[in-house]
Amino acid sequence: MQNDITLNSDILVIDDSAVVLAVVKGILDSRYSVRIAQSAKEAYKKLEIKIPDLILLDLEMPEINGFDFLETIIANPEWKNIPVIFLTGIDDRKKEEKALELGAVEYILKPISEGILLKRVHFHLELRHFQEHMEELVKSRTQELLETQKELEISAETAKEALRVKSTFLANMSHEIRTPMNSIMGFSEIALDTEVAPETRGYLQKIKESTILLLRVINDILDISKIEAGKMEIECISFCPSNVLSNCQTMISQQINERGLKFVISVDDELKDMQLLGDPVRLYQAVLNLLSNSAKFTKMGTISLAAKLVKSDGSNALVRFEVADSGIGMTEEQLKRAFEPFVQIDSETTRTTTGTGLGLPITKSIVELMGGKLTAKSKVGIGSTFCIEINFPITDTESLFDDVFGDSIPGSIEKPHFEGEILICEDNRLNQQVILEHLSRVGLECEIAENGLDGLKIVMERMKAKKKPFDLILMDMQMPVMDGLEATARINALGVGTPIVALTANVMTTDLEKYRRNGLMDCIGKPFQTWDLWRCLLSFLMPVSKTRVNQKTINKSDTDLWMRLQSSFPNENRGKIKKVRSALEAGDLKQARLLVHTLKSNAGLIREHRLQELAATVEQMIEDEKLNDITPHLNHLESELKMVLDKLKELNNKTEKTAADDNAGMEKPAVKSGDEAVEDDKKDDKKDDKKGILIVDDEKSNIIALTHFLRDDYSVFVTRDSRDALEMAENHKPDIILLDIIMPEMDGYEVIATLKGSKKAKNIPVVFISGLTSPDAIKKGFSLGAADYITKPFEASDVKEKVGKLLLKKQ
Repeated sequence: MQNDITLNSDILVIDDSAVVLAVVKGILDSRYSVRIAQSAKEAYKKLEIKIPDLILLDLEMPEINGFDFLETIIANPEWKNIPVIFLTGIDDRKKEEKALELGAVEYILKPISEGILLKRVHFHLELRHFQEHMEELVKSRTQELLETQKELEISAETAKEALRVKSTFLANMSHEIRTPMNSIMGFSEIALDTEVAPETRGYLQKIKESTILLLRVINDILDISKIEAGKMEIECISFCPSNVLSNCQTMISQQINERGLKFVISVDDELKDMQLLGDPVRLYQAVLNLLSNSAKFTKMGTISLAAKLVKSDGSNALVRFEVADSGIGMTEEQLKRAFEPFVQIDSETTRTTTGTGLGLPITKSIVELMGGKLTAKSKVGIGSTFCIEINFPITDTESLFDDVFGDSIPGSIEKPHFEGEILICEDNRLNQQVILEHLSRVGLECEIAENGLDGLKIVMERMKAKKKPFDLILMDMQMPVMDGLEATARINALGVGTPIVALTANVMTTDLEKYRRNGLMDCIGKPFQTWDLWRCLLSFLMPVSKTRVNQKTINKSDTDLWMRLQSSFPNENRGKIKKVRSALEAGDLKQARLLVHTLKSNAGLIREHRLQELAATVEQMIEDEKLNDITPHLNHLESELKMVLDKLKELNNKTEKTAADDNAGMEKPAVKSGDEAVEDDKKDDKKDDKKGILIVDDEKSNIIALTHFLRDDYSVFVTRDSRDALEMAENHKPDIILLDIIMPEMDGYEVIATLKGSKKAKNIPVVFISGLTSPDAIKKGFSLGAADYITKPFEASDVKEKVGKLLLKKQ
């Protein structure tokens, strides 16, 4: 019985004999769809209309013979797969062979046998449909394979992209975290180098140490990724193992002491002066990780650190570093899992301790990268012991590794002093301020470019003016408009010969190699410590002198100053946000910005940096006229201001009570309001025998601070009204004018323009003292004739130094 597929088949019969066509159609018509054609021309038309499933073809026809017709069928891509059966009266073996060679599937002789014709037609129709089915299966399977291959290619590409994204993320994360940490560490060091109270110095030192510790935690996170990618590199430099342990002891002592634990350290005598070749920083990291881990899980008892010389042949030394504790201990199963990344020992432990679970896996990987092994044994309730064993080459080379952190107090080392000019290409304003502070403290003058293109333009302008090239260029790598690499290449192409140093948070090994390839002479990683910067400067600049800087001691007058500033702050700033809102509602953006700017400057003077940052954000939003989103920022600023005011109120109350208790029966007090302080400072002026300084600033707090800094050495005149500046300058004839920029009625730029237009006042040096720190603001100030520019918050030493230099130059 025929199946449905063959019953639906279409058959085209081609023969010039009407009789043959009728006979064939009669045989097949009941089972198939039969079409007939008496000529080749008619056959072609029917082929165009519909492609048949089978063709029955006569061999001898008037217009064209069957062979030629078959060849045209075979030559047509759409028809070539149609099975063709010859129906002919020519019994010729050669012609039969030729027919089959040309592609025919059968050669049936006339007269036609109904049974044979039906069986042959049925067979070839089934075969054709089977072939089509198989072709569809092959096509479908091929498509599946292609799709699978495509998916695999996409997966492979996705994996590659994931690696690239991960690498980019790590680089960006390193940059984004290190950049603000540079500010934290930089400002901490700058503050430590000023005259602050011992208690405050202690806080600042803790901030600095914590920042360094945080930096190392960040490095740990990056390390595990570098280890996974096989990109962690181990250095080979000379070091003394006892120094490494000493640094570990210094770093871990506070944590151990706070937990009331006993700490024991021992080093074999043979190791105390032995110089080894290896990576002391990674060794320090591994040992410190083990010590931190022990301190974390030990509630009472002892933690010990030991370095033992296992064996030595004179060329190599096998050294064991052993950390043992009397902590909670671990089971065998917990000990196995402890070396897996991101694994915490158990839920009970994680409720009382913190950590990422990376310490031990990183330590194990580092030790193995150094060619050593890390082993551990532990018993619950007794404690744990971790051992690092590494075989180090022995060397006679002097150790290059002395201290992980350097001196705890910057004042205990030699401070270089230079003469020269440095170009700083840096878009981050906090980083600009940090590096400016550091460089100015060692006598260097600086110019700032906000991006690489600005830096290039400054260098080109300097060349055009035939000025002396910069002595050094510090170049950030990630900047808008033009990045550091392009700027470096283009500056080097000018042939100025100025060394360019990378100043960047991107300090991975691949980054450093890239910097060297692109013409950068050195790299200072962010965050940097003071001596990192000095080390670099000394590589390129010759110091004019070096001084041994001793630890600063507290100055009582500075304590009085801080108390007075804190005392005057509430009166100056209470209700300020309400005034800002009113100004914004009235559309007076200039007044609103002035109020917020003043709050920002005042916050900086009393070191309320969070308040200062929030005020800076709101000020920028007002300047950019982004007022639709300003309400939540104003609310945040208002809340922070209230917290500061409440804190100062409590502090001032305590101060007054302490002063009253300590000075009962005596004249009191030394703490005065801002106006009283200014008046007292004015009374102390001795114009006749001192150089005169005119301070033009609308902020009482700034006047108090500046007057305090300068009154012992100079006669100080003050005005809070910028419109009086010209009159006072002409009347008092000061030697220097200290001028704020953001003021009501008339800003500092207008004031200096007025002063420079006066015959009596035009030659008086003007120094801007402003919270505007952008290069544009600074450039504008100098273009109007300013002699110098001091940014707020300012330091007494900076003000005194710049005033002194100007007076000396004037003489």
